[in-house]
Amino acid sequence: MYLRPQVLSLITTHQCTAACDHCCFSCTPKITKAIPVDRLHSLIDEAAKIKTIRTVVFTGGECFLLNRHLDDLISRATSYNLRTRCVTNGYWGTSTKSALLRANRLKQAGLMEINFSTGTFHSKYVPKEYILNATIACLEQNIRTVLNIEIFKGDSFDKDFFYDNSTLISYQKSGLLTIQRNVWMHNEGSVDFEYAKEHTRFLEKNKTACTTVLDVITVNPDQNLIACCGLHLEKIPDLILGSIENQSIQDVLSKQKADLLKIWIHVEGPERVLDFVKKYKPDYKLPMDSVHVCETCLHIYNDGTAKQILLENYKDIEDKILEKYFSSLAFSHVSGENSKEAPEIGFA
Repeated sequence: MYLRPQVLSLITTHQCTAACDHCCFSCTPKITKAIPVDRLHSLIDEAAKIKTIRTVVFTGGECFLLNRHLDDLISRATSYNLRTRCVTNGYWGTSTKSALLRANRLKQAGLMEINFSTGTFHSKYVPKEYILNATIACLEQNIRTVLNIEIFKGDSFDKDFFYDNSTLISYQKSGLLTIQRNVWMHNEGSVDFEYAKEHTRFLEKNKTACTTVLDVITVNPDQNLIACCGLHLEKIPDLILGSIENQSIQDVLSKQKADLLKIWIHVEGPERVLDFVKKYKPDYKLPMDSVHVCETCLHIYNDGTAKQILLENYKDIEDKILEKYFSSLAFSHVSGENSKEAPEIGFA
């Protein structure tokens, strides 16, 4: 089996306390679609049986809408010695006291990392003060914390509210807190915004590999198993590995045939895949406005011209990509009986 994931990401629900414009999954408070709680528990049981999986991530939508069910799920994963991470908008940090109580439950359940999302779009629904309360509460419980702040051209969000906070500064120095800026990506929203030129993925320094595809598998509220955790994963049918509604994760994984395109995106990134396309079709128009690896990936899978050129010429690059795939540290867990077998090439 060529696909040996390290992380299981559970999109527990598409319901969210916010309705951010351009949300990657178009989540709102009105959406109720979710993975049944009992199935979430059994998915963790299944993940524990897959030797390569080390981490379970709870995300959404807003995973904290699960309330105490979330604590139980974290505890279940912890009981298998699996690392756990939550991704949240921090709506529950309404006061210092309530945030501390919630963070304490997370710590007791065994949560190891939490990621908060904030910025111009998120703060319309969740005040930055709530994020600060929740962030500090988790840090005080010694939970590894990442604070993601949206960024786009002309963004006026008060990022210094976090960067200049003395408590957060001390936790950053200790290494327990990371504050980072992430590009906010267009996704069928109504608000018009632009990006700075340095954000384009086609600058040489921005052409990075996508280490999440294949290493991370995701279950969404439709109970599809998907070969990445990307922002456009529900828009790319070729990434869907199969339904786990009536079969196990392992059953779905065991049926997979190796796909060179996914491997290629993993080891070199989608921009270099399109550079290969342009090499064979010099007049091919690259999506220079792409500012996120997921945007470029979506472009590849939706572009018939690119896929046709790849299908016709992949033999010229196949050996190089497979050598990277099997020798890179990111795929060091892919070894043993299948390590010398060339995948069946797919550009579905």
